[in-house]
Amino acid sequence: MVSSDISSKKNRSAANQKSALNILFYLDLTAKMRLYLIVVFYLIVLYIFPCYRSFSLSEEYYIDLLKYGTDLDIVSAFSQIHDDLGEKVNKNVLAVFKEKHSEKVYHIIVKYVGTAEIKGAANILLDELVKENLGDNYKEGLINSVGLLKISGSFNILKDIYGQKRTTKRIKLSIINAYGKIGNKSIEETLLKILKNEDEDVDLRAHAILNLGELGTNESKDLLTEILLNTYEEKILRMYAASSLSKIGKDSVLETLAAVIDDKSHEVAEYAVNSIAEIGSNQAGDILIDALRSDYDKVRYYAVIGLSKIKYKKATDILKFKAEYDTNETVRNEAKKALDNIKTGTN
Repeated sequence: MVSSDISSKKNRSAANQKSALNILFYLDLTAKMRLYLIVVFYLIVLYIFPCYRSFSLSEEYYIDLLKYGTDLDIVSAFSQIHDDLGEKVNKNVLAVFKEKHSEKVYHIIVKYVGTAEIKGAANILLDELVKENLGDNYKEGLINSVGLLKISGSFNILKDIYGQKRTTKRIKLSIINAYGKIGNKSIEETLLKILKNEDEDVDLRAHAILNLGELGTNESKDLLTEILLNTYEEKILRMYAASSLSKIGKDSVLETLAAVIDDKSHEVAEYAVNSIAEIGSNQAGDILIDALRSDYDKVRYYAVIGLSKIKYKKATDILKFKAEYDTNETVRNEAKKALDNIKTGTN
């Protein structure tokens, strides 16, 4: 029944497309305009109609699809879902893992489980994660959903997978990112261990820094400060250290961040200014005013953006000067916008 309904819908859709195209060719249009309309028409058919259809279909459709649809039908439908379809559908979603399907089906369903944050899925995800010979796509999807659901019981499993010789860098990155979402004391110690291991891949160490910021505890503050201020350290580690320090220390790290605004690495300086803006206090505003006198165009740009964001009225005079005389056109334009934004807000 469902298969015939799907087939008839496809036939009607094809017929409608053909009729619409015939109308286009009967119109008195230039060749270029006709081609343009055809392209627009197909873009609508390919991208807008499927999205509209996915939101308009009923719960019963998805339940029947999971029971009777082909693997291709399930993958096609659920690849377009970005919202929770509801409890009734979710029960049937979890039942998929008791059936035999292709790994592509399990992968797309696991992504949906994470998106919908189906709480009853924890044991199923962990059972799947310990299976042998999983493809990296599926394994990464499982790990991402474990992180989104904050499954604390996954820590030992993830740690074991990370330590296996056959585990790829891609999977290790997904594990580190999941650690940051789950968050607990044991995970912080593990992230610090990864960061301190100088033989570890620099990208893995960098993502360990970012996720220490997500945890937001003070234990890593001294180490991140040391990394940020060490000009001989890997640039990406220093950049990410600036980002994470703003989440961990707030006002207490402003002096450290301010110290690298004129760093020889303009990328580090840019990250520092962005981090200061994220803190958003009056003290941060004063430092951003100083950053407007940097020789780095992007540092001045991000300082303007930050002052606009926190609507810092004390910056009005220097922003007026920058709006008129800054050597960079983008900075001048953003300074004008910042002045308008500050006028409408209160600090």
